[in-house]
Amino acid sequence: MIKKLLLILPIFLLMSACQESSGNSIDDESIDLQRQANEEVTFGIAEENSERLDRAKELIEQSLNADPNNHAALINRAQIAVYQQNYERALSDVESAYDIAPSNDSLPLFRCILIEEVKGNDRGKACYSSVEERYAERHNSDGKIPANWVGAAILADTQDAPRLVEAYLEQARSKGEMEAEMAEMTIESLQDGSYVDQVLMRHK
Repeated sequence: MIKKLLLILPIFLLMSACQESSGNSIDDESIDLQRQANEEVTFGIAEENSERLDRAKELIEQSLNADPNNHAALINRAQIAVYQQNYERALSDVESAYDIAPSNDSLPLFRCILIEEVKGNDRGKACYSSVEERYAERHNSDGKIPANWVGAAILADTQDAPRLVEAYLEQARSKGEMEAEMAEMTIESLQDGSYVDQVLMRHK
């Protein structure tokens, strides 16, 4: 189970960031139901437990009935679809979530990964490039380099990617040894394709 959790870690890091950074006002009951669903999704996938995933689906539907604008519930439903390798369904839910929370700092990269898988490399590259440009505009003045900015640049294969990688690694080193090791692992997985494979749960 620990190995399974490590394999699905990239997608849950993406999604936790998506949920935490939302500024949308969401119904309290919907939030509570979604949090329960999130736990069932996490352990249902890690344990390959279909009963927990069925329970998660029920909680997600209840959450969305309480508040259709709960984009985190849509993301949870997309996670299940990704686990089942139904990428078209996952993309549909992620597109809906993106419509609700377009300013979310992590959701766009997940969306691009699904677009590349469903609609092909050209559409995916264009999406990554667009996301990379938006990150550059947003963080041009503060000097911060989020992992997803580097990820978008690497996956888009932009000319600026090598510079961003070095700056990102230097930023991580300044925070400590553990952060530096995590950053190096993230960069390596983005460059060799294993990050995308893990986000798409190809290695279950």
